This record gives sequence, C-alpha cells and structure tokens, in this order.
Amino acid sequence: MSRWTRRAARSLLALVLVLAAGCGGGTADATDAELTRYFDIDELIGAVAAQQRVDSTARFSLRGELSGAQEARLRFTGTGVLRIIDDAVSLSFTQVVTQAGADPQETGFVVLPDAVYLRMPDEPGSDDKPWVRVDPADRDPESQQLVALAASVTERADPTGTLSRYAAATLVTDAADDVIEGDPAVRYTIVTDLALAAETTPDPVLKEQLQEQVDAGLTRVTSTLWVDAAHRPLRSAARQELPGIGTLAITSTYRDWGQAAEIDPPEESQVR
Repeated sequence: MSRWTRRAARSLLALVLVLAAGCGGGTADATDAELTRYFDIDELIGAVAAQQRVDSTARFSLRGELSGAQEARLRFTGTGVLRIIDDAVSLSFTQVVTQAGADPQETGFVVLPDAVYLRMPDEPGSDDKPWVRVDPADRDPESQQLVALAASVTERADPTGTLSRYAAATLVTDAADDVIEGDPAVRYTIVTDLALAAETTPDPVLKEQLQEQVDAGLTRVTSTLWVDAAHRPLRSAARQELPGIGTLAITSTYRDWGQAAEIDPPEESQVR
C-alpha cells in the first residue's frame, strides 16, 4: 500500500492546496437583501457559519494552476458536492490534473462520517474495483495518513473551517461592494499571519507545518472572498508565492446552497 499512498499524496496535493485557499458559493435569493460589511473576522465567520447551518449543502467548482521556474506547469479543475450537518462535513469531489507532457489524471474523492474513499488514476487492478476504502478506525500508519489527509481536506472544504482555525491570526483588511455574475456582493480581502498562526495554534502537528512554511519564507496568506447579502460565499480567489515550489493561483465558486445534494459511497462492487 505504500506505493499507492505515495501516489495518492502526490495526486491529492493540488486538492489540498486548493481547499486550503478558501471556498466560494451562492444562491440568487439574496439579491433583494441589503449587503452587510464585516471588518471583524469573527463577525464574518459567525454570519457565514450561521447561514451555512441553515443551508447545509452546496455544489462547488474550482480551477487553478501551479507554475514555477523549476516545476512543470500543473493545472487542475474540479467539481463537487459539500454537506455539513452538526459540524460534520461530507464531501464528494472529482478532480482532473493536467501537466505538460503527461496525460490528464482524474481522481475521485468521497468523505463520509464513517469512511473515506479514493479513486486513483491508472492504479493496477483497478479496472473492476477502482475505489479504495479507508476506515478512520484503522490504526495502520499508512491508513491513518490518508485519514488525516481526508480530515484536513474536509475541514478546509468548509467555507469557515480554515478561517475559524486561524481566526486569531487573521484580519479583514478590506471590504468593498462588488457584483459577481449579476449578484451584489461584498468583496473581502483576508490576510492570515502564518507566524502568528504557528504561535497560537494548540495543535502540535499544525504548529510544525506552519513553522516550516514560515522558515521557508512564506509569512502570510492573502485571499479574496465574495459574500452575498444572505452571507453565502459566492467566490474566492488567491494567488500565492510558495517558496521552493512556485506560484499557486486558484479561483473557486459555489452554487445551489440549500438545494438537495446527495453524497453516497461508491457501489460496494466498485470498492477494493
């Protein structure tokens, strides 16, 4: 399983980076409401999270690119469904990664409260059963690595998850009126101080990861988030220099907040 784990980590790297950058989303029933600007990150998180608890579901899509002087240009697109009930996040996501000189690679990803499912490209023996199930209770180190990855991905898929975790190190530096595809919105510029995040997080694993980024020269993360009058995210965008890796540019959008969205495990006959 170790070779598969390494391939999984490489193929999901772009997904982790994308979801770490933030999310967007929206539904058009807020066009007649009045926009509210928040300059306090806790107030912004609270407003978005409250509406999120009402909606609980959304569909999302994303597009991004990772490029650098020493890296072949890598592009990724994806679509998915998100469901949040009682702070438990379920996720279904399909991602296509393209890189110069290589065939496009498609990865499937399903997270449910009791299991994680991954569908990797070109895996030997996967023609009949393309999905692999990982049990969160499995104490095998490699399984736990994938469970931890899934937990990180699903937390970051929550539009308020990452902001909430690093709220003590995050500021709203600007809030301005804007329009996204005909919908009035507030455009927020959000900056997270990674050194302060490393200092204040109680999680030792996260603290080490953040400190490694700071030591490599990445001192802050800046993103833009558009939120409509009903406090539903519409879109997010980020462009970030990653020391030693390259430049990551991402745009993500959400739609159909509160509409029916099923997230089911793969058919049993498709799971190894």
